Amino acid sequence: MIAVSSTAILSVLSAPAFALQTNVAAGCAVASSAAADCGLATALASTSTTSGIALYAPAFFTNFAPSTALDMVQRVPGFSLDNGDQDRRGLGDSFGNLLINGERPSNKTITLQTVLQRIAVGDVERIELIQEALPQYEMRGHPRLVNVILREGAGNSGSWSVRTSLSGQHNINPFFEASYTFQAGEADITLGFEGGWTRNRFTRREWLLENGGTQLTEWRQDNDQRHYQDAIPSISVNWPLSERASLRFDGQYNTWEWRRNQRSFVDDPAGTRIRTELGSTDNNGRDWSATTTFGYELSDNISLETIGLITREEWADGPENYDIYDPIAFDRGSLFFANGEYEETALRQSVSWNVGSNHAVDFGAETAINARDTSLLILNDNGSGAGYVPVNLAVADTRVEETRSEVFINHVWTVSDRLSLESGLRYEFSEIEQTGDANQSRSFTYAKPSFTVNWRHDEQNRFRLAALRDVDQLNFGRFASNVDIGDNSTSVGNPDYVPQRTWTLEAEWERRFGDGSFSLVVGQDWVEDLDGWIALTDTQGNIFDAPGNIGDGTNFRVTGNLTAPLERFGLDNAVLDVFLEWYNTNVEDPLTGEDRQWSGYREWELRVDYRQSFPEAQITWGFDYFWLSEGEVYRAREFRREDFSDGDLDVFIETTRWFGLTIRAGINEAIDNGHDRQRIFYDGSRANGVIDRIEYRNQNRGPTTYIQVRGTF
Repeated sequence: MIAVSSTAILSVLSAPAFALQTNVAAGCAVASSAAADCGLATALASTSTTSGIALYAPAFFTNFAPSTALDMVQRVPGFSLDNGDQDRRGLGDSFGNLLINGERPSNKTITLQTVLQRIAVGDVERIELIQEALPQYEMRGHPRLVNVILREGAGNSGSWSVRTSLSGQHNINPFFEASYTFQAGEADITLGFEGGWTRNRFTRREWLLENGGTQLTEWRQDNDQRHYQDAIPSISVNWPLSERASLRFDGQYNTWEWRRNQRSFVDDPAGTRIRTELGSTDNNGRDWSATTTFGYELSDNISLETIGLITREEWADGPENYDIYDPIAFDRGSLFFANGEYEETALRQSVSWNVGSNHAVDFGAETAINARDTSLLILNDNGSGAGYVPVNLAVADTRVEETRSEVFINHVWTVSDRLSLESGLRYEFSEIEQTGDANQSRSFTYAKPSFTVNWRHDEQNRFRLAALRDVDQLNFGRFASNVDIGDNSTSVGNPDYVPQRTWTLEAEWERRFGDGSFSLVVGQDWVEDLDGWIALTDTQGNIFDAPGNIGDGTNFRVTGNLTAPLERFGLDNAVLDVFLEWYNTNVEDPLTGEDRQWSGYREWELRVDYRQSFPEAQITWGFDYFWLSEGEVYRAREFRREDFSDGDLDVFIETTRWFGLTIRAGINEAIDNGHDRQRIFYDGSRANGVIDRIEYRNQNRGPTTYIQVRGTF
């Protein structure tokens, strides 16, 4: 469905008029070369409507010195790019919040960041921020969309980027990406490639306290050298078949290799060497994905869209060895092998019907066929001279197949120029069959309703209230057993766990002021059959961790998002973005019966991004900071606490003054003092509360410096 029309262009809301009157005029004052764009912006700025769209001309972004559409979208106030849930099978949850000329680009094959990175800034006519549900747009559950409008005749352009970084251990890591868009007849074709390698060394310090966690018995120093390389070619074809029909194809291939070599020295408290541990692993694989989208307009009010997706992936781990020397002679060792294949095939058919000027209905169906094969082999050598002996591990070789289908309908109703309603219903049918070491077949059916109210109080304040039900998909990886030899961690596959279901009630207030915005979201989640870790006991009484459902839980959350220009504080051309989120999760522990927070969730998350430009000098500098509070993981025989107290600080400076290039230099993880982890191991089940030993660890890889050069052609 083409969402851009002459009516839409002329009806540029009062909110964008407010923004453009304050921002675009300023942009035009410093961008004499953008006279045509400034003329358009000035005309649009004088228009006052209530269409729910904020419009930004290229001149608005001039001070940010963008070179691609991605740079522009990242600077839209109050907007954050969202790829959708790409990890879920099928297509229903994978739609992002980006439109190109009113249509969604690649789905699950090429990321939205990559799509935008391949659009030169000179090909962008304007950017529209869609702030509420409107009949001519398919929101697909997102509170906001960005629509990038390309200038007529855009094409025959390319972009490239070369980045070289130096790790804290003085390893040089190059990365390269390039794309070129050209026309072949009526079709626009984009060829792309990205690839490179990284080599980093992690250093770890660990302390082990035994006798109930009271006596220091050993400390260790780990050197973990890692190497990763990949190559990713891709192609996109956008072909207007006729005035009413269009075809888009996206294809991508990825091949990778990951290697690790680890050397550990373990000493007693007096500094005497106890043992030496050597480990290495090799992981390699490849995947490819292709998406085809066919659109056809039956009439001015009805359009069809057909999407087909095919994904195939295969990978191999091993041989991964872990040998222990006492301290120099071989004592014992382990070998680990794993292989896997994954496949996904999906087909989605939707019909979009603009019933009238105030109503739009979108309905259809999709089906997806997915499968995952995994095999796992562990061999132990206890040093007795018998050599390596296979270890019997439950659910080591298994295949999981799923056929999943759903029907859906969505309705958008613009009640007035200030009030709109969005409602939907998805009904899912799925059948999962597991074979191999575990044999089982199960069927699930779930209804997933949703309802959203959008109300524009005035041109600066908007309110949104949403209620919906979501059903997680079963993670195929949790059906099979997993082993981390180096971390001494094992989880047994669980073929019996069911998807968690969540009812959500969420309210949002957004206020826009000049070039900035502030939003506050308050939400409550009620979860049935929460995913977590459960305890399984074998016939010998040994307790193992397994993924499973641990009961019902709740999550109360508050999220604040601020984009604020800082001119009033004397900082010209400076913008501060702040994201702060607080989670209050609760569940009754299935082992202890006590209330606790969810495993793996952090109570606080903070992101701060600062950017300041000096247009006359053509220099920009800035930083971003990311911080998480402590996280906790509850397992059958273990409790973990993860600490990220220092956070992650990245600093950069860039210039556009030479040869039309954007040159950036920076430091990532500038204050990295490592990640801390505490593991408490219990004598038997964690429910007993009897501590066996405590392990402390600090992991660090140091700061990374880099230089990046980007250009267009």
